[in-house]
Amino acid sequence: MTEEDEEIVAESDDYLEVCVGVCQWRNSDGKFILEEDFAGCGEIWRVHKSDPDPFPSKPHAHCIAGAKRFVGCKLHLGTAELYRGREALGRFLDKKQFVRLINHFQPKFPDINLPLPN
Repeated sequence: MTEEDEEIVAESDDYLEVCVGVCQWRNSDGKFILEEDFAGCGEIWRVHKSDPDPFPSKPHAHCIAGAKRFVGCKLHLGTAELYRGREALGRFLDKKQFVRLINHFQPKFPDINLPLPN
């Protein structure tokens, strides 16, 4: 899957799932975090229209498929930071991928300005 191959995986009235390819992560200094396993089509993110859990942002994205170490993590839709539970992991989704992800989710949330304020 190339950078331009992002796709909507599933869509309903309740949620939207998007695959933006293999996620590229940066640390808080903006340096890329190199991963050992780059195989696969990438992570798939789901955002629910009415997720009852407001952490780490409302709304936020859930990683539902892809690299096992990211499945179950949440993505703040303002800072692009990755969380496992309530723990910030110090990883930030690459800016280009984050913008593409936001562009897919924004039509589902017309009354919320994405990305969210920090």
